[in-house]
Amino acid sequence: MNRGESMAKEKKEKKVDEEVKQEETEVVEETATDSLEDKVAKLEEEVNTWKTDYYKVFADMENSKRRLEKEHQNSMKFMMQDFIEELLPVVDNFERSLNVQEPSEEIQTFLKGYQMIFDQLMAILEKNGVEAIEAQGKEFDPNFHQAVMTTNDENFDSNIVVEELQKGYKLKDRVIRASLVKVNE
Repeated sequence: MNRGESMAKEKKEKKVDEEVKQEETEVVEETATDSLEDKVAKLEEEVNTWKTDYYKVFADMENSKRRLEKEHQNSMKFMMQDFIEELLPVVDNFERSLNVQEPSEEIQTFLKGYQMIFDQLMAILEKNGVEAIEAQGKEFDPNFHQAVMTTNDENFDSNIVVEELQKGYKLKDRVIRASLVKVNE
């Protein structure tokens, strides 16, 4: 082989080597591009998963916050209920003692002081959201009244409370003791 042929052969081999290297580079670049696209897709999927989880946790926290605020408001609203329920028999006894028939002058003086104490007690209860349930002459409502007796009085319409036997009370919007009543049939 002569030198010219050998050089031509070398050039050809170099050219083939360069073409092979270029093809390998293109394959590597395509693989790298495919690999990068796969990585980007995986990362976007992971980001979306994290976002979804974040929104779920955020919504759960907001719901918990609202629920706790509502529970707190209810507990504040009705925290006195047990105390008031225990106090109501005392109020009943005060009312009974004030309903003395034809008291003497000495007892009338005593009852005036007693009435002042009773009024003060009722003012404190009202200030804390306690109110008496109106019953006498009203239409019977099972949400507020408990019928313990019935009567047949022509002076009253049907289903009207004729007599209140024990006063009922509400704390804010909750009945803590229903009125015991006699109802006309």
